[in-house]
Amino acid sequence: MLPASLAERLAPHAPPPRERGRFVLYWMRAALRAFDNPSLDVALSLARRLDAPAFVYLGLSSHPGTSDRQHAFFLESALDVLQALAERGVGGALHLERRGFIEPRLLALAAEAKLVVTDFTPLTSSPDAEEAVARAAPLWRVDASCVAPSFALPAPASDLASFSAAARPLWDQALASPWRDEAPSHPPFLPELPFAPVPPDADVADLVAECEVDHAVARVHDTPGGTAAGEARWKAFLEERLDAYAQHRSNPLAGGTSRMSAYLRLGCVSPFRLARDVRARPGDGPARYLEELLGWRELAFGFCRSVPDTRSADALPDWARATLKAHQGDRRAFFPSFEELARAQTGEPAWDVCQRLLMTHGELHTTLRVPWAKALVGWTRTADEALARLLELNDRFSLDGGDPLSRFGVLWCLGAFDAPQAERAVLGTVRASPLADLPKKVDLAELTRRSLRPARRRALSVAVVGAGVAGAAAARVLVDAGQAVTVFEAQPTPGGRLVPLVFGPHHLDALELEVDARDERFRRWVRAFEHERLLVEWTPSTVRFGEHLTPLPPARRLVSVPTMGALADRLLHGVDVRLSAPVREASRTDGRWRLGGREGAALGEFDALVLAAPAEESARLVDASSWTLGARLREVRTEPAWLVGLELAEPCGLELDLG
Repeated sequence: MLPASLAERLAPHAPPPRERGRFVLYWMRAALRAFDNPSLDVALSLARRLDAPAFVYLGLSSHPGTSDRQHAFFLESALDVLQALAERGVGGALHLERRGFIEPRLLALAAEAKLVVTDFTPLTSSPDAEEAVARAAPLWRVDASCVAPSFALPAPASDLASFSAAARPLWDQALASPWRDEAPSHPPFLPELPFAPVPPDADVADLVAECEVDHAVARVHDTPGGTAAGEARWKAFLEERLDAYAQHRSNPLAGGTSRMSAYLRLGCVSPFRLARDVRARPGDGPARYLEELLGWRELAFGFCRSVPDTRSADALPDWARATLKAHQGDRRAFFPSFEELARAQTGEPAWDVCQRLLMTHGELHTTLRVPWAKALVGWTRTADEALARLLELNDRFSLDGGDPLSRFGVLWCLGAFDAPQAERAVLGTVRASPLADLPKKVDLAELTRRSLRPARRRALSVAVVGAGVAGAAAARVLVDAGQAVTVFEAQPTPGGRLVPLVFGPHHLDALELEVDARDERFRRWVRAFEHERLLVEWTPSTVRFGEHLTPLPPARRLVSVPTMGALADRLLHGVDVRLSAPVREASRTDGRWRLGGREGAALGEFDALVLAAPAEESARLVDASSWTLGARLREVRTEPAWLVGLELAEPCGLELDLG
């Protein structure tokens, strides 16, 4: 039913289309582009053959494992490709799962389709959804990510040279002529949608704010999603840096790489386009780039397709697993928590600067990624623990996290597709790349300066009013994103409701007696703070007073030590906090906020203002600049909470732990 150039890209055992159904559905996931797209062309070719229209569906679910960073990049890419599809005469729609928009979507469309076409990726983030769609309709998986058809390649050989020798005839055949785009056979088609599609002019920031995702990982503003942005970056690389790629590719400060991995991960830019452009250029630079684009990248796809679980140390070769296990008992320097790792607070300067680059800019040069990754083996107890930490960091912060090449790169650092080297402590015979050697390869001071630069033209100056939990969390996220943050707190101690009341020698935790982690986004912090011994388990003999003394139901209760206020101190680590500094005035002029303190003292000018103080106080501050916002804040009603502290002169006969 397909031309040979498309049929060879189809996964084996594809079921036949069914007679019933009104259209061909293309579920676009990993090839967000309107041209040079085999998956789209399979859908259009089938639509012509079946005399039915084709329709493109893009969907994005919200869950704690995703973040503002990944959501924004996908949404920018999706809106970009929908516009390009419309210009090509193909109908499409985007569904975003967010508050008020959780409808039955893909399965409802699949039930009405003759067939569903989707992009094949060996590291799909939605295997359950894929299986459900396959039960609802015939499902065809198409490789649109590699130049050589993945299903035509043999399993990866033991080295790059052997793999390239097997793949080269397929590369040559695929690149012999430009890709031929299928023409739509029907007018643009839009079925009756079981959801409210995202408008083409929607504001991405507003959309992301409505999603239940990890908002602690900020967007990378200098790497917007979409084909247009990706092709602009590619054009600049071709014109300015490709010829010198071989000389500068290993220097993180030389700017010699293409920085196209995020665009390749979502398929915003065609690998066919990149390979054709580079293949047409003579010289060592183009030759080296092509080797990595075709050889290493497509080997990584084959590797991830052939390994059952790339998140397990079982993905490593036998010798690597054996040597890492044999050295598990070697002395480790220390065991940092995930929070210390994620926020670049390990105290190891070379590692922290690498992590700051990843945290702020969403990418990490290979020369830096290798020692960054290998260090984790010495900071964890087992290879599985090291791999889990590395993938959590990589997939959370990197814009190419979850891409087969990115996953392969992490596994390579632990011995995958490598050979044993001289034996040493901790790593055994896995190739070493000590952090101590990094200053010999790169100017660490310049690297530090770049790591502190925000992922936009300049850092925003932000004032946060209130150093309670909300203010501390907001300040922490803004600082991690590279913004210049100042926190103003009226009290002499940060923490807000967490600050204990002091009665002589006694400290009484006032309102928050324990930590209750019901959300996975917060559980990540809780696990880290337990690791640091900031949070400890508490098993009180507390009872609920009513008609009877009723023990509270059993639960795992956590408290911060030495007081609950220590939690706010930890969140504000590394943040500029001004204590005993109440904000009395806030006025906005020429787009900037001017803050005043006691007796009219100037507290500074800021680009943005975050209010994390009680609603009544916040309303008073903004009334002069925004009566509308002030009115909304005045609608907030707070309820008093009563606290009783008892110091008994003698035992009362009740064996109770009252906090």
